[in-house]
Amino acid sequence: MRNKIFTTPKGVAWYPHLRTPETFEGSEIGYTIKVMFDTETALKFQQHLEAELEKAKAAFPGKNFKNPFLGASEDNDGNLMFKFKANTSFKTKAGDIIHRTIPIYDSTGKPLDEKADIGTGSVVRVAYSIFPYYKSAQTNGLSLRLEAVQVIEYKAPYSKDAESYGFGTEEGGYVADEDNNSDLFPPDEVAADEGADF
Repeated sequence: MRNKIFTTPKGVAWYPHLRTPETFEGSEIGYTIKVMFDTETALKFQQHLEAELEKAKAAFPGKNFKNPFLGASEDNDGNLMFKFKANTSFKTKAGDIIHRTIPIYDSTGKPLDEKADIGTGSVVRVAYSIFPYYKSAQTNGLSLRLEAVQVIEYKAPYSKDAESYGFGTEEGGYVADEDNNSDLFPPDEVAADEGADF
């Protein structure tokens, strides 16, 4: 029987690995995405997970769930981020290896190309399923299984804005035209990367 699929509220994506798997010290972790909600939404989402854990405990009679892990971590400012993960492949009962692709949809529900990717800062909703686990009193909780992602506001992978570098608005300063930098180079000069051999 397939696990129930839930959908998160809107949140900001952090470190999405939806097309190439996340790795750690050379080992593959899988497809992953962290999502940060506003404070109120994060609290409600955590309460939802705690309620799901209480339901799941019935499958582990007599087990002591001490400090269960619910997929959450804090950033340097104390904001909660929830991590969703999926294996890049799975084995069928027949022994075949099936490679998984995470479906990504735009805000209208239209599927994106399988090569399309998103970056940190995108506003998303995540479809996920819940898998409870118990290995010991110290290692237990819920695994949030990544199923699909809907992109509400798109940020390209590895893109940064001026604010991310610490730049603010300087009143009365230079403002680029729509063509952005055509006036920055005199006619007898070219940008450093034009015609370069290296």
